[in-house]
Amino acid sequence: MSQTTDIRTMRRSAQSTNRLVLTSAVLTQLMIILDLTVIAVALPQMQQQLEMASSQSPWIVTAYALAFGGLVLFGGTLSAALGLRRAYLIGLGGFAISSLIAGLAPSFAVLVAGRAAQGVFAALLAPTLLALVNQAFGEVAGRNRAFAILGATGGTGAAIGLLLGGALTEYMNWRWTLFINVFIAFFAALVSLRSISAHGAGSSAVKMNRDFLGLLLGCSAIFSLVFGFDRAQQDSWTSASALTWFIAGGLLLATFLLRERYAKDPAIPGWLVFSRTRGSAYLTQFFVGTGQMGAFIYLTYYFQNHFEYSPMRAGVTFLPLVAALIVTALISGRTLAPKYGARLLFPAGLLVQAAALLILSRITVDSSYVEVALPGIIVFGIGLGLSMPMVFNAGTANVNSAFSGRASALVQASQQIGSSFGVAILSSYAATSIRDYVAGNREGAQAQVLEQLAAAGKDPMSAEGQGIAAKAMESFQDAAQLNAYSGGFLLMGVIISVAALVVCAVLFLGSPTRSKEE
Repeated sequence: MSQTTDIRTMRRSAQSTNRLVLTSAVLTQLMIILDLTVIAVALPQMQQQLEMASSQSPWIVTAYALAFGGLVLFGGTLSAALGLRRAYLIGLGGFAISSLIAGLAPSFAVLVAGRAAQGVFAALLAPTLLALVNQAFGEVAGRNRAFAILGATGGTGAAIGLLLGGALTEYMNWRWTLFINVFIAFFAALVSLRSISAHGAGSSAVKMNRDFLGLLLGCSAIFSLVFGFDRAQQDSWTSASALTWFIAGGLLLATFLLRERYAKDPAIPGWLVFSRTRGSAYLTQFFVGTGQMGAFIYLTYYFQNHFEYSPMRAGVTFLPLVAALIVTALISGRTLAPKYGARLLFPAGLLVQAAALLILSRITVDSSYVEVALPGIIVFGIGLGLSMPMVFNAGTANVNSAFSGRASALVQASQQIGSSFGVAILSSYAATSIRDYVAGNREGAQAQVLEQLAAAGKDPMSAEGQGIAAKAMESFQDAAQLNAYSGGFLLMGVIISVAALVVCAVLFLGSPTRSKEE
């Protein structure tokens, strides 16, 4: 009887410890993901207070994304070398200090340096927290629930970042969008101290030097591709800077794959990537990031420019998406994932996401938030909720502790590259579409202005006439923007639909070969 009681006590203690691990991981995941978008709403205020040029503003976002994406593979290896507990605490401390420096920044240069440092420590934290959850939850049911919660956090983080950024910017100031990380990191570290045991410390030199060239090539390839997408967004897809970085990224990636194919002890073994379940998880995460970040950029501008919502109200409009995602993720993780697995949830999640984008493509000058945007973002949240928990689960499944950090890094790298790809596609599409719309409809717009002036009986040179003309041109520009958003949503819906077919092909036609590590 006493032995049974002891076993029950040990189980309850282990369950309590695992819940603390998950709580800390959720806080950290939220902090990392929301920092991709929390800054976006605050950019205008930052630009004004720090007297930044318009060309400098994008670097506040790009610096974080480049450091995060470019170093996340290295972070996955470093977490194993340092030990998960040590890597996690170093990452949290570094992220908090970087956030404090960025929040106190007196100039653009210091702010960019702080944001880049945030990205560096995020690259260490992101794979480490997934590895911790992977290690803590060994049994299937608990693992599915844990990744359902973590997946919901990963999916909602970007939307919560818009809401939180709007609230902090509107009621306090932009610096608090960075200071908030200090508090989140503190509580995550406090919880982790009670739950995460020291693990895997030692032998770091052997692990770090094993395939340094492979890591360097892989990180450089991701950095080049992400920066190429940024240049495509800022300039054009055919600009010299974008093409140069794309070519460099492609060559580095090819060299990296060749290196890993023949390396004695590769940093990213082939079995880790080319398992059809894990490979489809990385592909799905790439396209989820593509659709999510691209759509959020459009929707943010749509709410603030067309409806003239305040930053706070624009953030609130995403709450239905957050609610739909959380409910769907919990149902998906607990009931659908154990029964159907990746073969259903990956393509289904992408197809529902594509359906949401097609709904959003129906926006017009006269459509209301309730008519199009609301159903679109609810369906979008359902799509994310179907795929995200399974992505985190399958992306690290059947991987032992020595490789869990690297498997987790691949999940995060896929999202970073996909997010940059989506933003670049839709930003460049919008610029081209608006330019073409203005060129093709300029004469009609001018005729409408003359008709309105004639109907009002106002002289074009009078104050009233100039007011009528200005208002008409604002409406024309708004129509051009909404036409671009509608076409961009349609384009992205087609891309995600094709992506669902590609993921299906990988899942059903890919190699079932499994290695001893699996």
